Amino acid sequence: MRPESLFVSGIAAYLPPIFSAAEAAERGWYDADSFRADGWTGIAVESELSPAEMGLRASQGALARWGGTPEEIDVHFHATLLPQGPHLWHAHNYIERNAVKRGVPGIELRQGCTGMLAAFDLAACYLAMPGRRAALLSGADNFSADPCFGIDPTFRWRYAEGGRTNRGSVFGDSGAALVLSNRAGFARVLSIVSGALSELEELYRGDDPLFPPSYSAEHPLRLGERFAEYERKHPGGVAAALHRLKEMRTTMGRAALAEARIAPEQITRVVHIFSGTERYVQQLLEPLGIDPARGVLELGRGLGHLGVNDTVVALEHLVTTEQVGPGDHVMMMANGTAGAVSCVVLRIEERPRWVA
Repeated sequence: MRPESLFVSGIAAYLPPIFSAAEAAERGWYDADSFRADGWTGIAVESELSPAEMGLRASQGALARWGGTPEEIDVHFHATLLPQGPHLWHAHNYIERNAVKRGVPGIELRQGCTGMLAAFDLAACYLAMPGRRAALLSGADNFSADPCFGIDPTFRWRYAEGGRTNRGSVFGDSGAALVLSNRAGFARVLSIVSGALSELEELYRGDDPLFPPSYSAEHPLRLGERFAEYERKHPGGVAAALHRLKEMRTTMGRAALAEARIAPEQITRVVHIFSGTERYVQQLLEPLGIDPARGVLELGRGLGHLGVNDTVVALEHLVTTEQVGPGDHVMMMANGTAGAVSCVVLRIEERPRWVA
């Protein structure tokens, strides 16, 4: 998709204090071999705030930086990985009630780690209708609790242990938000491309029953174990699945560049799923003809994988630190659980007034 008129008008992030990966390994929360191999130096850990509160703080920041009025917001998309609070309660209503305050439609997205970029896709379609002006996009998760049974300091460090994903993964907490407008903004959206490898759902499902779901301390959420179960059923299947996902990312990236009508060498920076090692960034960018140094390896390895928020937190960092400026192109890339892949290409149009 090449939107006719879509802009990023405001952006903000909430990041809690950093907890040292070395200390987590010393406490036995983080596997010592994984700590030495996977490159993470620390992760953002929120010990008090709920996902909804982190998402609200980021949303308030994005709205303030945008400078528009609540009357101009027509829809709110909220992306998540894990439950946000009490069952039969929705964080997007809490965020809208306290940030926009006028009862616009709210939609929660469970699209895995591509959730925020999937929201770009939906917002572009929503704002293409006459009379609509802007959308609030938010995302948040707090990984202090295993969703299967409750508070567990090891969950964020061990959920992907043994998964052989070629990047390792540890979860960091965050809230992030942006405002998309069909009128003006500091960055123009040049293209949005999304796709999925639905056959990979079995990889992420493992042997878990679809119903009733397994919620107990005896059955914690461990993606690594599910991958191992898949490998036992389909020898060589994990490597084959990761190869298909790598090919899909390359296909989506090339399509996004083509729709944006730019060449790989015109990409100034790429914001992507955070990784502790360069291997993942190389596998992501080299097939596109983009130097891995244009990624955000160093930023991400000190924050942890922020679920739905890696790309937005990284974009906010690049803009506020003026690592990108007018005329620069930024590619946003994400892949998520069960094979979802999304890619967005932006062009920075102006230096935001709120950049110091």
